Order: sequence, then C-alpha cells, then structure tokens
Amino acid sequence: MSTAKWPLPSPTYAASPTRIGFEHGLDALAAALDSLARDLNSAHLDNARRAFALSRQAYKRIECLLETIGPSLSGELNGPLPEDNSRPLGAPVGFGIVESALFDRGVRGDSLRATVDGMRDAVRTFRGWTTHLRIDDSVLLDALRREIARVITLGLAGFDFEYTQDAVLESSAAFEGMHTLALAAAGPAESAAGPWAAIDSTLAAAAAYLRAHPDFTTLDRLTFIVGYANPAAEAVQAARRALAPADRPFPALWRSDAATVFERDAFDASAFAPRWAPPPSPALVSLGRRLFFDIRLSGPGTRSCAFCHDPARAFTDGRARSATLVPPPRPPRNTPTLLNAAYEPVLFLDGRAASLEAQAAAVLSSPVEMGSSEALAAHRLQADSADRRAVAAIYPDGPDTITGPEVGMALGAYVRSLTALNSRFDAATRGDTNALRADERRGFTVFMGKGRCGTCHYLPLFNGTVPPDFAVSEPEIIGVPAERGLHVLDPDLGRAGVDRWATHRAAFRVPTLRNIALTAPYMHNGAFATLDQVIEFYDRGGGAGTGVVGVTLTLPANKLHLSSQERADLRAFLEALSDTSVAPYRASAD
Repeated sequence: MSTAKWPLPSPTYAASPTRIGFEHGLDALAAALDSLARDLNSAHLDNARRAFALSRQAYKRIECLLETIGPSLSGELNGPLPEDNSRPLGAPVGFGIVESALFDRGVRGDSLRATVDGMRDAVRTFRGWTTHLRIDDSVLLDALRREIARVITLGLAGFDFEYTQDAVLESSAAFEGMHTLALAAAGPAESAAGPWAAIDSTLAAAAAYLRAHPDFTTLDRLTFIVGYANPAAEAVQAARRALAPADRPFPALWRSDAATVFERDAFDASAFAPRWAPPPSPALVSLGRRLFFDIRLSGPGTRSCAFCHDPARAFTDGRARSATLVPPPRPPRNTPTLLNAAYEPVLFLDGRAASLEAQAAAVLSSPVEMGSSEALAAHRLQADSADRRAVAAIYPDGPDTITGPEVGMALGAYVRSLTALNSRFDAATRGDTNALRADERRGFTVFMGKGRCGTCHYLPLFNGTVPPDFAVSEPEIIGVPAERGLHVLDPDLGRAGVDRWATHRAAFRVPTLRNIALTAPYMHNGAFATLDQVIEFYDRGGGAGTGVVGVTLTLPANKLHLSSQERADLRAFLEALSDTSVAPYRASAD
C-alpha cells in the first residue's frame, strides 16, 4: 500500500462543519481499519469478516467527499487503480485484496495485515492534511450529486465486491454518510427549511429504504431509483441552482445541469469531440449523412459506410464478421453499432481511436474496409458542384477546396447525431414505471443483481464508460471462444494488439447493450448468434467457466446459477433497451 504524498493546497482554512464531519468520517475509517487489522489475528474467521464489513461501511460513509477531494487515496483503498502493464487487468487493491482473502480463500496472515496497516496509514496521512481543505457548498453539492449516481450505477450493481453480499447495506451507508454531511453543512436552521431540507429528507429516506431491503438479489432497483434516488438527486440539483450556481469550466459527458443520469438530454453527445471539430450544425450533420451513404467514399466505389452500418439493422450488418474488400491479414471482427457511439471515449473494439473523426479516417484508409482515404474522398467530392456548395455553406470563410479533414468532421457530426436513449427502460426510470412489463422489471433486477451484468455494462449507457465521471472506458477480458462450443480462446489479441501490453491480451472495449436485440450476432467475433447463447455463456462463468484457458480474465469464473425464469426475464429486459426512434432509421439517405 502506497502512502504517496498528495500536494498540499495553501493556506490553512478554518474548520467548516462539513470538513469536521468529513474528518470524523476519516477518523472512523482509520479506527475501523485498526479493528480489522487486530481481528485478522483472531482465531475466528467470522470476526475478521465482520470487521471487514464495518470498515467497508465506514469507507462508504465518506466515499462521496473522498472520491472528490482525495481520488488517489480512494483508488488505493477501493480501486480501480489506473491501468498498469505490470499487473493483470482488473487486479484487486486495498479492500479487494482483503475481501478475496477472507471470503474466497478464507485465509489471513502477515501480508494481509500489512495491506490493512498500509490502508490505515494512508488514511491517517491524508487526515493530517485536511486542515488545508476548503469544502464549501459547491464542493459538497457536486460530491452529493456524483455519489448518488455512483451508488445507483456502481454500488447497487455490486461493482465494489465479488464475494460478499453487502452491496445494498454499503449503498445504504453511502446515503447515511451523505445525509450526515448534508446535515452538518445545513446547520440546525437550514435542516428544517430551505434548499437543504429536501436534501436531508430524501437522503434519509433513500438510506432507510435500502436498510429495509438489504438483499442484493431481490432489491427492486427500479422502485429505488424512481422513488428514492431520483428525488434525492433532484433536491441536490435544486440546491446547486440556489446555493452554488457556478458550473464546471470544462465539458463533461454527463451535463452538469442534469440532476440524474436518466433524464432526457442528460448526456452531451459532443463531449468527446476533438476541440478542433466544428459544432454539429444541422448543415454539417446533413452533409455527414449524405456522405455516410455515398459509395464514392470507397476506393472501388462499391460500398458506403452504410454497407457495414445499415440503419435497418441498428447500424450493424448482421454478419458474424464484417465483409472485407480484400482478404484481410487477420480475421475481421463483428461490426458494432454506431448508435450512441458518441458516448464512447474510445472507438473500435480495441479502443485504438480517440474520436469519431479518427475512426472515420482509419476506416476510409483501411484497405480491407473502404480502400480509400479522406484525401481521395475529398478529391472525388470536389468534382461535384453540389458538394462544393454544401461545404461552402458550412465554411463560408474557408477555401473553395474540399479537404480530407472536412470529410471526417462531417461523418463525425452525423454519427454524433445517432443517439438513442429513449427506450421503454428510459421511460420507466423517468417515472413511468408501467412502461416495463413485469418480466422486464424482474429482468432489470437480475441484470443489476444476480446476473452481475451492471458491473461491466454500466447504467444508464450500458457500455463500459465508467460513471459517474463518464470519462474513461475500461476494457474487459471475458474469454470469448473462437467459436461457440469450443474451449479454445479466440486468438484475437484485442487491446494488446494496439498497446502491446501482455496484460491486455484478449481485452476488448465493453460494447453498449442498448438495441442489443437488434444487433446479433454477438461478441467481437460473432461467436454467439442469439441473446440466449450469450446469457448461457455468462451463466456458466464466461470463458473460465466454459473451459477457456490461456489468459487472465477480468470476469469472475463463478457460475451464476440463473433459473430458466431468470434467464427469460433477463432477455426480456435486454430487449426493452431497444430504441428505434433515431432518425433516419432507414436504409436510404432520402
């Protein structure tokens, strides 16, 4: 456990009630870790496990501010740490190491004690610097907003644990901690009236509901989201507008003026656009749409972007592996959907492109995909007077010549317009809970609970973009076989083929599950033809559970033991994520 020195802000500030509450929480966490270290020497394993549970709950009570003020310490205690080629992808740290030892292997020892001592020392070191912290209302309110989203998307999915079943109680502790900090910030007068009153009451109600329904596998997440978490988030946002209206100076995928991650327009489709990309004006999007269906963009003039990304198939092609212009040097991959691609910080299944513009340039120049280039496409468009006029209307102060980057910018703008976040699931999380049938609602409970799907496909985007910051996408290694029924790992190197890290062998970007019912076949190699086959794969423990060896997986090997009813409910929920309202959802450009 590192005790890295955090830079000290200056000057020293007077203690505010919020900071005092945070300091008390840090002291409680250090004391809980002391108790855990002592109980590791107990003759009774259950004592150490109870001490672990209490220390995790102590962490959760201050997670809200610790993630905001001390993210490095939070990462050391609870992960995830930044990717590192010296350790396996997804390797546990801090609490994860202790949990695995106590609950999986049932072991203790000096090395585990050293881990806990290091965690405690890191907390106390950080505690010694808190006099330099100034925690005003804007800091706390932003931390509350982010923590509510973190609990909904990660905590209640069991992201933080692998072997215990304490995710709901820990989530309750997070809400209790937020409530304590909010009470401290408000003071006695404001707790009874004003913007803080609604925050206090909704946070307390949310904590109480989770305490009263602690079972991880049966908790009705939809009831909690709509009836408790969303009202708390809306109360926090109302206070932000009243007490701390200043906005963050940098763009973020989750808009700062959105109270919850579920509301309409909560996400900014331009957040990951390069700074040099022009705003997505209607004219630019229209041009990009025309180019998307234009066969002149391919070298031989035989295919357009829509050849592989057919709107009638949710912008996929229905093939296990994409059809190539020429024999490729390695097997091609399955074609992912372009719907909601704007919400991905990296593109391609191996994450090699950082923007839609870079992706467009790579596809155009690929000899097996389009066999062309941005420059060649621009040259062909330049010969068309209508295309010249269209570009001139978008860039009235620019030269008359169409350039290659302009082709990529137009395509990027069009793909950013392909957002689809209005499924029946979205309607349900926005208050219309009858939008989901009973089996679909049960399936959501399976998805977030027993199925553990939400630990990789994060709400509400259902991809690998990690909430609540939604800034990075974590690759995963799940052990997809070369073909269904085989026990041989697919030879595709995945992310390791890009960065050459051995720890990234067979690691792939987590695709979105939105519109999943429309985008078969599945996995990077199209190994599974149906959703039932995918569910069976995970139910058996992924690659490890089906006998695939040769790589360290990030997916636990545990079998899920889903009943036939749970499998059917899960499939029904996944089908409820379809949204075909995006325009144009048809195969032609007309």
